[in-house]
Amino acid sequence: MNDDSDITSALPGHTTGPGPSASTLFSVIGDDPAKQQAIDRSIAAHEALAALPGVRFATQKSVVIVLHPGFELLDVVGPFHFLSATGASVELASTGPAGEPVASGGGVTLTPTVALSAVSTAPEVLLVPGGDTGILLRDDLAMAELKRLGEEATYVTSVCSGSIALAAAGLLKGRRATSHWSVRHLLEGYGAIEVDERIVEDGNRLTAAGVTAGMDLGIRLVSYLCGEELARFAVLGAEYSPEPPYDTGTPQKAGAALTDLSREFLAPLVEELRAPAH
Repeated sequence: MNDDSDITSALPGHTTGPGPSASTLFSVIGDDPAKQQAIDRSIAAHEALAALPGVRFATQKSVVIVLHPGFELLDVVGPFHFLSATGASVELASTGPAGEPVASGGGVTLTPTVALSAVSTAPEVLLVPGGDTGILLRDDLAMAELKRLGEEATYVTSVCSGSIALAAAGLLKGRRATSHWSVRHLLEGYGAIEVDERIVEDGNRLTAAGVTAGMDLGIRLVSYLCGEELARFAVLGAEYSPEPPYDTGTPQKAGAALTDLSREFLAPLVEELRAPAH
């Protein structure tokens, strides 16, 4: 464990963003000796985890997740679940005023912790979710801030159609990248190189395919920030072992008929993201 570590950051219930802290959760246990022993065992386990080779906590680093109107909820909360275990400061940065709730495409709202324009320090991780990405593309000020932070961040990342926003900001020019299968072909219109893979890494650019791929991205980032052992531990804690009842998660698996229907369903969103003709 290096000097960037803080064992209290990994205690059960610890969050770097909104939510109860470990001390808050433990305070409700009271003086029950058996429960106190459980706390002691948990702390000892965290110390053992921190002592594993290569494990470190990113307590001096920051993660910025962009919240734009119409964002895809799982694109945010999937990576957030894993990244919040790193000990890093995870900020939800709004393209609008800080503190004003931002509605996801499904209607669930999240309250940002900061305005994107107020982020003055280069983050370790910049993450752009997908969803109604056309709204973000039309926001010139937000796109300028995205470009500014993307040029400074250690890792520039996206989930789903968020890669289209990165590409439109000039952050994927000449880079290999992926996106949701329905819009991946649009990347080349912005100067990126389209790749049909779940996670694509090109230098410090990491792009994830559609929606659920954001969890895979979050896990990979945990391994980069905190080591592979902590990433494995986080995967176990999340019981992340997908076995979908319907294995139709890619066009190749879904077949032509279902894929064509889905493509027609998504047509308006796709057209919003097409690069302007020159």
